[in-house]
Amino acid sequence: MKEILYILLDQFAEHELSFLAQAITTDETGPRQNAKYCNRMVAPTHEPVTSIGGMKVIPDYSFADAPHDYAALVLIGGYGWTSPEADIIMPMVAEAIARKVPVGAICNAASWMAKHGYLNSVKHTGNGIDQLHLWGGENYSNEVGYVHAQAVSDGKIVTANGTGYLDFAREMLLLLDNDTAEAIYRFHAFFSMGMTQLMAPQPRFKCNTIGLLTTNNAATVEFYRHAFGFTTDWDGEAPNVDMRLGDMRIILFPREDFEQMTQTKYAYPQGLNGTMEIAIDVPTFADVDKEYAHAIACGAKSVMPPTTEPWGQRTCYVADPDGNLIEINSFVE
Repeated sequence: MKEILYILLDQFAEHELSFLAQAITTDETGPRQNAKYCNRMVAPTHEPVTSIGGMKVIPDYSFADAPHDYAALVLIGGYGWTSPEADIIMPMVAEAIARKVPVGAICNAASWMAKHGYLNSVKHTGNGIDQLHLWGGENYSNEVGYVHAQAVSDGKIVTANGTGYLDFAREMLLLLDNDTAEAIYRFHAFFSMGMTQLMAPQPRFKCNTIGLLTTNNAATVEFYRHAFGFTTDWDGEAPNVDMRLGDMRIILFPREDFEQMTQTKYAYPQGLNGTMEIAIDVPTFADVDKEYAHAIACGAKSVMPPTTEPWGQRTCYVADPDGNLIEINSFVE
């Protein structure tokens, strides 16, 4: 059974390892009968290390005698990552990355990774881009790779902010193939939603997404990305494009591919599409004007400029490359 090594420094954040360590050794029914991995704690010496909550942990290994053959290296955050002891593990982290062994770093440990240049070639996150710049200085040169997310996995490196411990666990479990993807996502849903919500009566329907049938996926992707900040992992080739903006989700699908899939021919509106709209809320009236101007600069067609309506809403309409209407609005003056 391969070991997962958790790097603990004094004043480590105990909550940041709990979900991952638990899922390694247990499943939905109890202790795993055939666990793939076991958890091992590593500290500067064999002396106990103390968490930020005052809990003491007796490490399994010290930095000096930690094994070289392990399944993953997990750097747990806390207040010790500015101490001299933190830099002792640099060779260990560098070796793990070179060997393509999964490395996880959460909270201040992610900032420490930026400090030593370990995030310069992967997408990543952490306790905000400002902290990564503060800790990383000249050694951090990958702001374009920063993702504003709870946890990010790329190139066998998983990073997370200090509140992203559940998402951090999910990404590490997927990387380690600890269970089926379905079981891992079910574990994440159980703890993120909570038993009360999961066991509540479910509605008959739940609005999933808005689908747009496009004449040019690439042009539409670029429009929604630059005009409104939607993100996507689209590879540029697949017909189905999933785009997200916070909790909002749209799916793009080429008209020809959709007709072939459903074996049906459709009539499409010409010019502006007056059959539907996508509504986007912004914080204030001033943001309506600002986002309207930005959308026009990104290629949107103006339909109605910003207008304050009698019912107290400031709203405007633009159209995307296929003529679909987009409303930008606010009720906050």
